[in-house]
Amino acid sequence: MRIMPSKFVSASQCLFLMQALVCATAAEKATRSSSATTDPKPTDFIDCNDPCNGGDVNYELIASIQTIRMAFGNHTYRGRTFARPDPATGEVPYGQHMGPEMSVKPGQSLWIKFRNELQGGEESLPEASPFASKFGVSAASIESIQNDEGILPRNVTIEDYWARLQNPGEKIKYQYYRKAVDSPDLMQVDWPNIPKHFDHTNLHLHGLDVEVHMFDPVGTHNPDAPHIDIAPGECYCYRFKLPEDHPDGLYWYHPHLHGSSAVQLWGGMMGLVKVEGKLMEELASYNVVDSRDFVIWDPAFQDVTKLKPNADHDIEVDEFLNGQTTLSKIHPFLVNGEITPIFDNVGVGEILHLRVLCSTIENENTFIVYKAPDEDESGGKDTDYWTWDWKESGLPFWVIASDGVTYRKPREKQAIVVAGGQREEILLKFDEPGNYVISQQGIQGMQFFDMYGHPHDQVLAKITVVDKGEDATNLPTIDISAMEFTPGYATSETIQSHQITKTESIVFSMGANMDMAPFPQYYVNGKAFDSDRLDFHAYPGQAVEYILINANHNVHPFHIHVNRFQVQEMGSELSVEDYPTLAEVMNFDPEIWRDTVVVPPNGRARIWVQYKNYTGKTVLHCHFLAHEDTGMMATVFIGSPLVLFKWRDHIPLLLGCGVGIVVGIAVAILACSIYRSKDPEHYYSVVGMNEAKARAISKTMD
Repeated sequence: MRIMPSKFVSASQCLFLMQALVCATAAEKATRSSSATTDPKPTDFIDCNDPCNGGDVNYELIASIQTIRMAFGNHTYRGRTFARPDPATGEVPYGQHMGPEMSVKPGQSLWIKFRNELQGGEESLPEASPFASKFGVSAASIESIQNDEGILPRNVTIEDYWARLQNPGEKIKYQYYRKAVDSPDLMQVDWPNIPKHFDHTNLHLHGLDVEVHMFDPVGTHNPDAPHIDIAPGECYCYRFKLPEDHPDGLYWYHPHLHGSSAVQLWGGMMGLVKVEGKLMEELASYNVVDSRDFVIWDPAFQDVTKLKPNADHDIEVDEFLNGQTTLSKIHPFLVNGEITPIFDNVGVGEILHLRVLCSTIENENTFIVYKAPDEDESGGKDTDYWTWDWKESGLPFWVIASDGVTYRKPREKQAIVVAGGQREEILLKFDEPGNYVISQQGIQGMQFFDMYGHPHDQVLAKITVVDKGEDATNLPTIDISAMEFTPGYATSETIQSHQITKTESIVFSMGANMDMAPFPQYYVNGKAFDSDRLDFHAYPGQAVEYILINANHNVHPFHIHVNRFQVQEMGSELSVEDYPTLAEVMNFDPEIWRDTVVVPPNGRARIWVQYKNYTGKTVLHCHFLAHEDTGMMATVFIGSPLVLFKWRDHIPLLLGCGVGIVVGIAVAILACSIYRSKDPEHYYSVVGMNEAKARAISKTMD
């Protein structure tokens, strides 16, 4: 009997089996994950000749390069757009920079065939790639620009960041970071967060309660799913289904490919989505029938007449670093594509319904209404409304919906602050004829590190009110304050404190590492965006509290995709006496549902999110899109932990399994070697003698 060696080998086998069991379990999880995350369809890319029209409502959205006569400054723009030429003239209609308006009803399916025809732009400019040159991206040659071979802006280069740090130019923003950097090749480069691929694009339906659609395919449950990246010449079929109880109201669409969003929005790639329902019917029942869109936009353009003297246009989108730092020379606030448009023929006593979308890329706006002084009062001079105090001179107006969700009762205001992505449905009523203005004012200093110059104060629009006398047929049936509407969310859906299952912090911060590109750096919880990393996790139906923290003296509008929230608290270390509009930023109502909220500078916001039934991989981010493009975005995965297993996240475990197996095998081999080096005859002869002696003693005793 070989008792001792058999025990020793059994221990080695046990060690080996334990290691094998751990690794087998990990492998099983990985296998189950692979099975669980296999989407029903591998992709929603389609052949451009194939149809995408199986919805109750179907649209085709085409991204292309067009020449557009703009409705301001006698400018002609050429660049990326969703606007389409009139088939009769072959030209985009005057002033039409936006894409087609989409309408859909709750319960309907919405299919959108997205076609990318952005040919002739980026391919003739250098591609953003770490392999393009010693420093990354090579600058476009002046010769190629003069030959109009490419649409600006050119790709951002590492040399651009380095040069900007050496020569800040105007004393705004970069002046505080000026520091000598020896050479651009010494800079650290976060390539995934360098702006790039301006001819690649995709689509985001902002605010709609629909399937997650940032990663391919739509509704994907694959944690490793890539961004939907539609290259020139490619087509994609977006398929959505609105729930039966979807709130009706104002929404919008825009591109959302990381790295190119801001540039494409500066060029006007956007459009309205209107979910039709009870709101417009109920307004009509009160005889409120004058509804008009009010789309605020802050394009960033550059004059190209010197670079392209033979071109048929004079403006294109400005370079990314100019737009990001508000240094663009042509950077007005436009409303419906115009500088200070006139909303005319509003009758005394009638109600003007403005459907406000703030589609700004890098700015906030105020909405304040004043009655303009008569010419006799002003002496014919322009009035500096930004010196007025809206608390004393501002006229009341009523907000009846925010971010697509209707209130039960109107809320009276004298001023509101809106930022990129937010929508407001506003009612105005004027009791006497005259001229009125909507003022943008008081954001300077508060928005970015106490710097002034932008966003500039401006009259956003003018309203002409006339006395229609007996022709006034659109007078409301009751006072605005007495109106009631079907709320977009029922009172029973309000999130209660006992429903909150966890609290997490989301910190928006900015870095100023002069040796790193992009510069400045933008982070969520200290990390720049990585689409392969899962940052936040929630379950369908779960209520989560997020503490949104803004670590710097700048503004960050927080937006989460396909889910809404309620604001519970806001605060800031800054003084509302020094920044009066800050008080309006922090003027929240916990009953209102939003999909975008401004996190105050040096401040915080506490929100409660009720996740819907949509599951999969999506994002949250700052809706100042130049911030998002350079890192201020994070992934959110909604679903079961089963689908969250990613082997990359468990590399230490898998390495440990491998090392354990190797060590176990080595120990077993060593044990066998030791055993074989012994003299088995000598060893077992002693054992045999002892056993014989024991048997003999036993017989003697018997």
